[in-house]
Amino acid sequence: MKQVKKVLGVLAFIWILITVFMFGFQEKLLFKSDSLPVNYKFSFEEKYEELFLTSNDDSKLHGLHFKQNKPNGIILYFHGNARSLNYWGSWAEELSTRYNYDVIIWDYRGYGKSNGKREFEQMLDDGLLFYDYAKSKMSEDKIIVFGRSLGGAFATHVAKQNTVGGLILESTFTNIEEVINRKYWFLPTSVLLKYPFQSDKNIGSINTDTFILHGNKDDLIPYDMSKELFEASPAKNKKIYTVDGGGHNNLRGFEAYYQALDEIIKEQGMPQN
Repeated sequence: MKQVKKVLGVLAFIWILITVFMFGFQEKLLFKSDSLPVNYKFSFEEKYEELFLTSNDDSKLHGLHFKQNKPNGIILYFHGNARSLNYWGSWAEELSTRYNYDVIIWDYRGYGKSNGKREFEQMLDDGLLFYDYAKSKMSEDKIIVFGRSLGGAFATHVAKQNTVGGLILESTFTNIEEVINRKYWFLPTSVLLKYPFQSDKNIGSINTDTFILHGNKDDLIPYDMSKELFEASPAKNKKIYTVDGGGHNNLRGFEAYYQALDEIIKEQGMPQN
């Protein structure tokens, strides 16, 4: 009996250590960010402008605005949790060229050239700052909000509070707690989590045209999460696109992915001139 108690005591001690570690270091586990010096020079072929928007707590949020001469509209893009605009900028440039849209993309706090203390509500509201910038350039019915993975939580946060022209979600989750629980099922995640990003609660308030893309071999964010979001969406015009064989980070390697985007942006009633 003493031996059993000893083993249980050791297990309890290990559990406490892991719990404390997860609480204290969850930012590093969740946000796979890299930083860029403020004077870093990007090398894009398309015309673009660097943006530095100031939040209500005086943080500086950095973004890029790729511009077309006669754009069909604006795509406001929210990227995933890894890397910075040094990587994501090339994808924004491709979107802009392929669809003749202006594309606005930005880095979250602690990413790239963006600074500021990370706080959950403040981070989400940073997205509204860039949406307001987009509204100053184009009417809302011509603004597409596009969120990938973690960016889906930002995109749905913006879309539920505005009359956006359309919403695209790619490989995103219902809520971050469910994703974490798949791996750390033994931890009290609901108590520990400081960044409860959620798309499932947001999407129930979004009536705009909604389109969801997800690979059915995604081993990070299950395809079933996109199916749940699709079912929860009250949008009259909505569709889910399955990229057969697609994982979490390789959808751009599939022709079906581009076919889906072509259909969404060119054929599904998204804003066009």
